[in-house]
Amino acid sequence: MSKKLDKHLIGLTGEYFVAGMLSLKGWVASLTLKNYPSVDIFGLNPSTDKTVNIQVKTTRNKKDYLIGLRHDQREIIKEKITCPFVFVHIDKKNNIRYFVLSKKELIKLIEFTDDNYFNRPRKKAIKTNYPIAITVSDLEKYQDNWSSIWK
Repeated sequence: MSKKLDKHLIGLTGEYFVAGMLSLKGWVASLTLKNYPSVDIFGLNPSTDKTVNIQVKTTRNKKDYLIGLRHDQREIIKEKITCPFVFVHIDKKNNIRYFVLSKKELIKLIEFTDDNYFNRPRKKAIKTNYPIAITVSDLEKYQDNWSSIWK
């Protein structure tokens, strides 16, 4: 295998890290291993019997995450974002950071950051089919915000 991990392995690494963190917090986590659309982890809080689906996005050495939507798909954002998200950031030294957002928090953040990007002054108009991305700096205030999973 090459030194550079492929995209699939990086994604799977993030899912395992999130499942491990959930376990450390007393929750039961089960990975879907890509067999369930738009969900990477099924979670259970045994103290409350609450269940939750979780989507995980992982990046290594990058400063942004593509969320799987384009600007011209904004009207379906609430259909596409169906559960809490955990964004996993792995830096060059393999330090791990977790940014945890409820469904509502993520939708609000996507709309805010995309509006800022789209409405930025430009000399030339941009096409509306660009992919929506969220940067690590956009996510800072959600770092280790694990309680958002149950909101």
